[in-house]
Amino acid sequence: MADIEQYLNKIICGDAIGVMSGMPAASVDLLLTDPPYNIGKAAWDKIDNYLGWCGEWITECQRVLKDNGSFYFFHNDMPTIAKLMGWIEQNTDFVFKQLITWNKRFDGMSNKGFMDGYVVTGGLRNYQQMAEYLLFYTFQDETGLSRVYDNRDCFKGIKGYFIQEKERAGLKTCKDVNRIIGSTLKGGGMATHYFNIDHTQWCLPTAEMYAKLQTTGYFQQPYEELRLEYEELRLEYEELRYTFNNQKTHHSVWDYETVRGAQHPTQKPEPLIANIIKHSSNEGDIILDPFTGSGTTAVTCIKTGRKYIGIELSEEYCEIAEKRIAAELSQPELVIAT
Repeated sequence: MADIEQYLNKIICGDAIGVMSGMPAASVDLLLTDPPYNIGKAAWDKIDNYLGWCGEWITECQRVLKDNGSFYFFHNDMPTIAKLMGWIEQNTDFVFKQLITWNKRFDGMSNKGFMDGYVVTGGLRNYQQMAEYLLFYTFQDETGLSRVYDNRDCFKGIKGYFIQEKERAGLKTCKDVNRIIGSTLKGGGMATHYFNIDHTQWCLPTAEMYAKLQTTGYFQQPYEELRLEYEELRLEYEELRYTFNNQKTHHSVWDYETVRGAQHPTQKPEPLIANIIKHSSNEGDIILDPFTGSGTTAVTCIKTGRKYIGIELSEEYCEIAEKRIAAELSQPELVIAT
């Protein structure tokens, strides 16, 4: 299996499934792509057994993505999206996070009059489609830490210390503990959070609660030592969570204009791609786009300080992507507004 370094910052002309199959597992931080929709946009957009083909490249995406990585892909056909979501749920470890709507017609856009022309077309028997969709997946639940707190091996030393001191102090039940710390005597109270090593909401007692436990004559390890050990481990576990740098700018409907003078029939706007990259990766991360088209993802990675891997079947679009990248590398550093 090849080392990931040989793929970095390159546009690779080839079949996405074949190229990804040679990449090492768990090697990319963000997988962001705009695959063919199978709606006849061009010759490359007509694929037999489309769902099976998607299953092959999505399976490879799962293999090469890191455990704390994120997976985004575009589509515009809702019946197909429903089938793909069902397939992903049944056949992968991906956890669905969000269906984002890219709204292409909104107040304030520069070419709204042009887009309005599509809406007033006569003879329509359905609503004019002015949106595409973006599906967001990770391998984790909302926090990514529930399995950490539910795992008896995580924070094992600290948990063991509390259990040992509880037994030495003769505190046999949760009621015994809660009586000392002033928590409720009904149910488990706070004691279950401190002494049940399998509790999904296990936590370190506060300094105030710990001081009350010390009145038993036990629990004499300095609290600051425990807190520092806990924080060090917590930060280590935090790195296992999927990246989400909340930009405080977006909800699940995004207003972005389509690309004027596009060099590819389905080219996505750089600010939209930059928004995904900024939310779901950090500077220096590796971003893979297995259907890179004219290279928008690669160009945006350069502008945002990320490493890119682009795969594209068409030699024509590979050349366009390379020219865009070369032009970007010759420019001073730019920041894309989102």
